[in-house]
This record gives sequence, C-alpha cells and structure tokens, in this order.
Amino acid sequence: MNKSLIVFDFDETIIQHNSDYVILKCNPDPSLPEELLQPREEGYWNDYMRKVFQYLCEKGVKEENMRKVLAETPLTKEMLTLFQFLRKSSDLFECIIVSDANTFFINSILEANDLSKVFQKIYTNPSRFDNKSAFVISPYHSHMCQQCPINMCKRQILHDHLVERAEEEVEFEKVFYIGDGTNDFCPSIVLTSTDVIFPRKNYPLDRMISEIKMTQPSAIQAQVVPWESAEDILLFLQDCTGR
Repeated sequence: MNKSLIVFDFDETIIQHNSDYVILKCNPDPSLPEELLQPREEGYWNDYMRKVFQYLCEKGVKEENMRKVLAETPLTKEMLTLFQFLRKSSDLFECIIVSDANTFFINSILEANDLSKVFQKIYTNPSRFDNKSAFVISPYHSHMCQQCPINMCKRQILHDHLVERAEEEVEFEKVFYIGDGTNDFCPSIVLTSTDVIFPRKNYPLDRMISEIKMTQPSAIQAQVVPWESAEDILLFLQDCTGR
C-alpha cells in the first residue's frame, strides 16, 4: 500500500468539545456580558471570538491561564489509541490538521498530549499575544468559495496541500477525511471514489451528507464511514492496511 493522507479537523473531532467554548472556563465572571451573548453573523465567528478574547484580556486572563485550561481539554474517545497506531504506521500515513481553531489552542493541546510529532502540517488561523497580552487571531487566508466562512475554505487548503506534495513527488493512494462540522462538507464533495469520509455521528457533517445523498446520490463520491469513537476509525484503517 502506498502512502495515504489523513486529514483531521480539530474541534469536536480530535478534542471532545469546541476549544472556543473550552477557553471560556478562564472567564472569572459567571457568564459573558450581554453584548457578547447576541447572535453571531454567519461566517464571521472569528470576529466574534476577537471580542471575547479582548474581554478576557480586560478581565486579567493571561497566557498561562489559557494554556492550563487547554491542556486539561479531553480528547474524543479512543483518539489517543488511534494516534498510537498512526505513529507506528507513519510509513503508510501522512497526517495533517485543517481547522478553523488557531495555532495557540491547537499547539497547546497537542503538546499537553504529546501529539505534536504526529502531524506533518497544521493549517489553522494564526494567533499571538499582543504587547498588551491580548490574544489575537488572524484569518488563515482569503478565498472565493461562497459556502465557507470568510477566513477559511478547507477544500482550498486540501487542494493546495495535494498540489504541494505532488510537486515534492508525493502522490497519495487515498485521502481519509475525519471531521464533524459544516465547514467539513465543502472538502467532502471533492473527494473521489477511492477516498473515505469519516463524519462524526449525529453532528452537522453527518446530517449534511445524509441529506444530500437522499436528493443527489452522486454528489458524494467517497465512501462514508460514520464514527462515534475513534476506535471506529482505527478498526477501519487496520482493516485497510492489514495491521
């Protein structure tokens, strides 16, 4: 078997929860102020989170407070077991993360779980602490896709990664895509019949794939394997590789 690419989403895929909600545990107040509880504009989530981070900074939340809360974030069930297998099978799989989270959140959680070396690349929104100790996120890129949030089209990122690796003379036999959310749908529809999508059961991606398959059966070419625990993904990959 030649090498395959495994694409992981991060929030509610590698970790059990959404890291943007996890970070609210740093809030010294019982809840956010009223103006931050208003409905968010579709596709502009990061603009909303900028205001949340500004508020946390004003409340005295520091980098070390955030890092501690992130380090305690639980991974999804059996995810560590899956990564143990992928570590042992690095000759067969290249793993990347494509996530609308941010560099600090992802790196903090991966480091806490000793997972940094599992991934060849992490595509996510750049983030930093400014000179006033406020946490700042920048958009990953701009793109032309009408379906995706303004700061990230995962289909574009996947396409660019495959092109870049082809230029380095790495061709993948298959793409395995593991995700849960609405922004994982856009890359799902360009995967081919040799590829596999793992939507998390009863999450938005799973529902969107089920709905489109009823109305346009040919819209999704890839094999669809819903998962509840990362063990479901592990068993499928073991079956594929005979390991």
